[in-house]
Amino acid sequence: MSDLIGRIETAIKEKGLTFNRVEHDCGLGNGTIKRWQDQSPRLEKLIAVAGYLDVSLDYLVFGSLKSEKLCDGVPLSDDEQDIVAMYRILDGTTRETVFDMVTMLYEKATGKRASIYSTYTDENNPDGSGPDDDGTPCIGTA
Repeated sequence: MSDLIGRIETAIKEKGLTFNRVEHDCGLGNGTIKRWQDQSPRLEKLIAVAGYLDVSLDYLVFGSLKSEKLCDGVPLSDDEQDIVAMYRILDGTTRETVFDMVTMLYEKATGKRASIYSTYTDENNPDGSGPDDDGTPCIGTA
């Protein structure tokens, strides 16, 4: 069995589904997914299956996240991704409070007193990310 089919099968089992159910709900004919073992699937069909199974295309195709979320060139851990997701749900005032708390902890841990808030929020610099080791902003890494 191909790696692609194996990953799809794993996701199907984890969700308590069957190949037939996934194919039906994704508008695919019976046996379509297993035929992908011998013939390449069409992208739109693969996207439909990935979305239905709530997995990434990178996972299905490569077995890992090729397009990992990065911050300053380093992949974010699951905990870091969870924190970012939770932060995005907060209202503006609560975000500021969280940011102030993290800034305080950052300053305590590093001894640096400079604020990096504008690096993350400057609307004139939408690609900005966290500071580099020398304190300059990294571009396009978050």
